[in-house]
Amino acid sequence: MALSDVVRTSRPARIRYLDNLRIFLTFLVVVHHCAAPYSTIDVWPNWQPPASEAEAVPLTLLLVVNQSFFMGFFFLLSGCFAPGAADRRGPRAFAVERLRRLGIPLLAFVVLLRPLFDLPTYLALPAGTRPSFVAYYFTAWEVGPAWFLEVLLIFSLGYALFLHLRGTAAPVRSQPLRRRDLLVFTLVLAVATYGWRILVPLGTDEPVLGLPSPSYLPQYVLLFFAGVVAYRRRWLESLPQRTGWFGVVLVVTSFVPLALGGYRGFVAAGELAGYDLPHLALALWESAFAVGVVLVLLRVFARFAAGSSRFSRYLADNAFAVYLVHAPVIVGVVAVLQPLDAAPVPKFLLALVIAATASWAVSGGLRRVRAVRAVV
Repeated sequence: MALSDVVRTSRPARIRYLDNLRIFLTFLVVVHHCAAPYSTIDVWPNWQPPASEAEAVPLTLLLVVNQSFFMGFFFLLSGCFAPGAADRRGPRAFAVERLRRLGIPLLAFVVLLRPLFDLPTYLALPAGTRPSFVAYYFTAWEVGPAWFLEVLLIFSLGYALFLHLRGTAAPVRSQPLRRRDLLVFTLVLAVATYGWRILVPLGTDEPVLGLPSPSYLPQYVLLFFAGVVAYRRRWLESLPQRTGWFGVVLVVTSFVPLALGGYRGFVAAGELAGYDLPHLALALWESAFAVGVVLVLLRVFARFAAGSSRFSRYLADNAFAVYLVHAPVIVGVVAVLQPLDAAPVPKFLLALVIAATASWAVSGGLRRVRAVRAVV
C-alpha cells in the first residue's frame, strides 16, 4: 500500500500518531540517502569517497542501523492498512486501485525522475566505452528508492489474490498482543533471514526485483504479513505501555548475539560461508533490534505524538510525494555541494537540511496539480 494510504484508509482516532510516525519514517529515508554519498559505502550514484574513512564511519553506522528497521517498518504500516481497503472494495477493486496508486507513481519515477537519478552513474562510466544514454537507460534496471513501490505492488496483488482464493475475509476482532507472539515472530524472522542469506548474502550487489538490499527481503515479507495480522487483531488501536518497554528489552538484548560473533557478518562477511554461525548471530541482532525499535516507536508516537497541526498535516499530505522526488533532489544537492571542502558529517548535515526542505517544497508544489494529487 502506498504511504499516503495510512491517512486515507485509517479511522480518525488512529490517523494522528500514525501520520506523525509516517512523517518521521519518510524523513529517515531522506536522512539515509543524504548520509549515503558521504559514507564509506559506495551505494549512491554520486558517492564521494571520504578523504578520511574514520570521519565517515558515523555515517556508515547510521546507514547500517537505519537499514535494519526503517523500510521494514514501512511494509508493516502498509500491511496494517491493506486489509481495511481490501475489505471495503473487494479483492478485484483493491487490486485495480493498487495498480493505480502504486503503478502510476512507479511508472512516473522510471520515466521522469530516474534519468536524473541515474545521470551521475552514467557519467562515471569510462568515456571510451560509455554507450548512449538511451541505450544505458533501457539496459540498466535501476529504479532507485522506487523499488519500494514495485515490491509493495507485488505484495498487494499477492494479498488480493489470497483474498480472492479464500473467498471470505477473516474477521476483525480485538486480541491482545502477547510477548510470546513477539518472541516467536522475532525468532522466525531471524531464521528466515539467515536461511535467505545463504542464497543472497548481505551486501549482494545484484538487485532482486530492483531491491538495492535484497538480503532484507524476508523482513519486508514478514513485516507486511505482521501488519495484516495486526489489523485483524486491532493491535495498533490500543498498544499497552508494556509493549514499548518490551521493545526496549529487545533492543538491549539484541546486542548480545552481535557481541558474541554477529559483528563478523559485517567485517568478515567475505571470509565466512553463508551457513556459518556468525551470520545467524547477525540475523538475530537485526531481527530483535528491528522488532524492538518498531515497538518503541509505535508506543512513543501513540503516547507523545498523537496531535496534529497545520504544519504536520502539510508534512503528512506530501510525505508520499517526498518519497518519490527526494532521490533526484539529493543527487542534485550532492553535486552542488561537491566543491565544498568539509568533513563528511557536517557536509551530510548541510545536505540534509537543503534536501529535506527542497523535497517537501517540490512535493507540495507538484501536488497542487489535481492529476498529481489524485495519485500521490
